[in-house]
Amino acid sequence: MPEDLAGNMGFVMGNKHRERIVQVLGSKGKLSTEKIGKFERIPALSVKKILGELAERSLVFENDGIWCLTEAGQEIEREMKKRA
Repeated sequence: MPEDLAGNMGFVMGNKHRERIVQVLGSKGKLSTEKIGKFERIPALSVKKILGELAERSLVFENDGIWCLTEAGQEIEREMKKRA
């Protein structure tokens, strides 16, 4: 496993909310911050903070208020499925 993938896996899996946000974006596709919060029952402020952290690592990106996984984010989500 490449070093950056391993580092990002640890980052995502080190926090249940980050893990759940990556999973919901992987399963449902593009979503707004509000919908992510509703699906996962995570407060909107927490969702925004976590999406910002994931975006800094290029795992998600936002376009007109809609978030989705990047190529790297999709790879993390696939790896998480294998480990489940």
